[in-house]
Amino acid sequence: MSIKDQLSIIQSRLRDYNTADIVAQRNELVRRWRAAHPEAANEVSASFHPLICTFKTEPAKKDPPTKLPDEHWASDVYSVTVRRWHNDRVFGSDGGMVQIGISCLDGTARHDWRDFQQIKNQIAGPECEAFELYPAESRVVDPSNYYTLWCFPGIKRLKIGIDEREVRDADEALAPQRAFAPPNDSEVAR
Repeated sequence: MSIKDQLSIIQSRLRDYNTADIVAQRNELVRRWRAAHPEAANEVSASFHPLICTFKTEPAKKDPPTKLPDEHWASDVYSVTVRRWHNDRVFGSDGGMVQIGISCLDGTARHDWRDFQQIKNQIAGPECEAFELYPAESRVVDPSNYYTLWCFPGIKRLKIGIDEREVRDADEALAPQRAFAPPNDSEVAR
């Protein structure tokens, strides 16, 4: 397909966006998704089960850390290893780095953003920002279903991402989304 043909298709789609009822399109998308995936459509995000620290070692006096992680945490779903680096080798901040390794206890490739956000909040703090790196192929490390979050406590905001918070439940989402778990008694009391 030529560039001219590609531009024509793009221009046609842009005109469609200006004449379409976005709300009706979203509703139709969700209707089709629910019909095609009824189990997923009825799934509710599970309440997050807080991690329990199973062991902590004295962090190494210098970077890199020893082969053992500084800490190990677990819940009924996840095993989490934590390494606390004295030096922030990425941004050079004074707060160091926290490396959070997450794996599912059953060995599956579960990768639930809401769960990972809660794990990051519990280990590094709710206002600490983190990222997951998708490296160049020459640096890929993929021995198992294990995910790493890189946290930077010394940085208030990473200079990527969206500035304002926007969280939507299943009935408000722009595309199909799981509903939030109903609050438990301790969350209601807050």
